[in-house]
Amino acid sequence: MESTTFLLHLDDVGATAGSVVAWKALRAAGTVTSASVMVPCPYYRMAVEDYLEAPDQDLGIHVTLTSEWDRYRWRPLAGGKGGLCDSEGFFHRRPQDVLAHGDPRAVEDEMEAQILRALEDGLKPTHLDAHMGTAFLTPFMEGLWRLAERYGLRIPFCRDTSALFDAVRIADPDIGLYRELAAQARAGGDPVFDSFLIGFTPEGTPASSFFRDMVDRAPSGTHWWAIHANAPDDTRHFAPHMVWPRTQEHALFSGPEGRMVFDGCRVANWHTLTKDSGTAACAS
Repeated sequence: MESTTFLLHLDDVGATAGSVVAWKALRAAGTVTSASVMVPCPYYRMAVEDYLEAPDQDLGIHVTLTSEWDRYRWRPLAGGKGGLCDSEGFFHRRPQDVLAHGDPRAVEDEMEAQILRALEDGLKPTHLDAHMGTAFLTPFMEGLWRLAERYGLRIPFCRDTSALFDAVRIADPDIGLYRELAAQARAGGDPVFDSFLIGFTPEGTPASSFFRDMVDRAPSGTHWWAIHANAPDDTRHFAPHMVWPRTQEHALFSGPEGRMVFDGCRVANWHTLTKDSGTAACAS
């Protein structure tokens, strides 16, 4: 296990109040110290306030092109042009719908609008990643790469992204372009992760046992691990099925038990990854 490294990454910061509360608590506990913010979401401003109070944090932009909940939605910053919106005027709910209706030029404009908003608000993002994987789909990947180069941001490329696309129930895209860009990133000295990991603790199962089982099954290498911790809030009103896994992750990783789950492994964030080799400094 000592040859296994995890970059534990909190997705969805700013989607809810509880996501921002969780991000503060997880950073303080010291196990999960990398995250990304959803700029179009209602609690983005709360995340900005937190960042300005602690600007040394490793916070990226969780590029947002979908709005998946029925009762709680958000809209594009760049407007509804180019098929970015559904019939209700919000982002489409699923990546498949963005693929079917989104003009790649409009998608790139929206991605840039989110980056610019974050920069204007005083954030210095460390990386770009993709909410529900949508920005990593082939028609949009080249635009994301251009923006990453333009603004000097990293992208967490993974050799195996199957778990991401399985999680959002979309067939693996044509990954030829993705692999080509990953090779360019690696040639430029950026890390390329061996795999993307994601999982949601089943109802009634302790998060500690669920996560430890995932750790034990992970092969040696360096892995990007997306988690979704959320402090108790009103999520039960729009996504009741997500209350258990997200609050369990918050409870686990805001305390010392979270660090124990990864005993024997290395834990990293973008600040501790060594740029030249793609390995991680030990943080546990």
